[in-house]
Amino acid sequence: MSASSETTVTSNSSSEVTIGMNHDEEERRYGCLGGNRYIVLVIALLFLSFMLSSIICYNASYVSMVNLHSSPYWEEFISSNKSIDEVNWNDPNLPLSERRFAFDTAQKSLGFAAGFLGAIAAVVPMSRLTARFGVHKVMTISGVFGTVLVIITPIVVSWSFPVFVILRALQGITLANLFTTAGVVVNEWAAVNEKGLFISVLSAHVEVGAVFTMPVSGALATSAGWPWVFYLHGAILAALTILWAVYYRDRAVKHPFVQRKEWRKISFGKKLNQTGKGSNETPIRKIVSSIVIWGVWIAVIGNFLVSQFSISYAPIYLRGVIGCSPTEAGLLTLIPMACLLVIKFSTGFFSDRIKSISDLTKMKMFNSCALLGSSIFFIVLACSSPGGSKVLDVILLSIPMALLGFSSGGYSKCAVMVSGQYSPFVMSIVQIIACSSLMAGSFLVPALTPTDSFSEWQRVFMVYGAVLAITNTIFIVFARAEPAKWSQQKGDLTLAEAVMGSEQKPVQAVTDPEMGVQRI
Repeated sequence: MSASSETTVTSNSSSEVTIGMNHDEEERRYGCLGGNRYIVLVIALLFLSFMLSSIICYNASYVSMVNLHSSPYWEEFISSNKSIDEVNWNDPNLPLSERRFAFDTAQKSLGFAAGFLGAIAAVVPMSRLTARFGVHKVMTISGVFGTVLVIITPIVVSWSFPVFVILRALQGITLANLFTTAGVVVNEWAAVNEKGLFISVLSAHVEVGAVFTMPVSGALATSAGWPWVFYLHGAILAALTILWAVYYRDRAVKHPFVQRKEWRKISFGKKLNQTGKGSNETPIRKIVSSIVIWGVWIAVIGNFLVSQFSISYAPIYLRGVIGCSPTEAGLLTLIPMACLLVIKFSTGFFSDRIKSISDLTKMKMFNSCALLGSSIFFIVLACSSPGGSKVLDVILLSIPMALLGFSSGGYSKCAVMVSGQYSPFVMSIVQIIACSSLMAGSFLVPALTPTDSFSEWQRVFMVYGAVLAITNTIFIVFARAEPAKWSQQKGDLTLAEAVMGSEQKPVQAVTDPEMGVQRI
């Protein structure tokens, strides 16, 4: 490639395509030491994490919102003969921070589920908007929308519960594109030999959001009042939305801080239509008829049905069964989430670098550690009555939650490896399934645990164990590690082929010292 001009190629799958940057453009760019893609990765992780946190901060503050013992009217209620429903815990004369809510089982379920229902309904429209306008613009608008909604949540929930349910459904729209966004960022910004790392980091947005939201929300709700949980998350989401809008670009080659050297690393070995140069129609029928992709989607069901416990019900279990205070429950939830993140990032790192084991074997091994391992420990948890030692109870609860971190080297990596440039579509279906699983858990768990007794939670843990074992088995049977035929479009060229000619005779392969990969 000439240092002073752009390189142009013509392929069967696209018309004339520009795949380089000229020397003058290169001179105007700051390189960020060749690591700008990692800055983009961190920004995307934080942005997606707090998009989710703006939804689950309600789950985290729920314990304080329904804690009638902390209401100014509790002493009066104790000395009277009134029932709980006869006291106006949400008295308009009280400050927002002192208002409490006596939600019934249906209201409890709707409050948790409405956001996921809104996300399910919005996945397809949001995916189409992303395909047309790009993930940068769509997610910027979603960030602004989500910021406004989370800030007004305390006023709305105190004013009208039906309106609050509508607000939660509207918040769900901002959730609808998170996995699709992750797929786009991986495809556009990850080098071929870094996809495992990018997948593990971006798929961790669920846990990163929970790691911050659960302990901070519990402490803030106790000290300053539950409305401040929503105000804080709104402020952070606003800041990250601005950062995303200013820094992110839909194409790495267009970013002002990406120099030629880094762009070559990002693009080498990819098909041209994977880096925005040419487009093929998504083979939807072939994707939805792929048994391998269905194995991935089924694994998602098990993972996210249990993730609902981590991000919503763990504080409730810790408070209702183990006897922790709201602040303790929030802080203790941090332990399994932090362990999960360490496992998830380590799995992504080593899944790219372990060469002595085939990719398929690694995926099956990591997925079994996640789903089957978690299944076994949930069954053990169901058979172990709490009360002997609070420390042991928390450790036993943390193990099955933390083991789910291995999934980043399992079904998540399989989805990207098999679907290639069509992973954003596959991930949009993952979004629908994940939200459906989370919504199902929002109704299933309250229905099985009306009084939060351990005998009721035993049934929940047994359901978790069975679902995890079944979904893992299906994935293991059908998993594959090579790209599907429908992801290998005829006429697609890699960057090396575009530069050197797709019909040249093979010559001796050498190792590129800059990139650590073989090239012609």
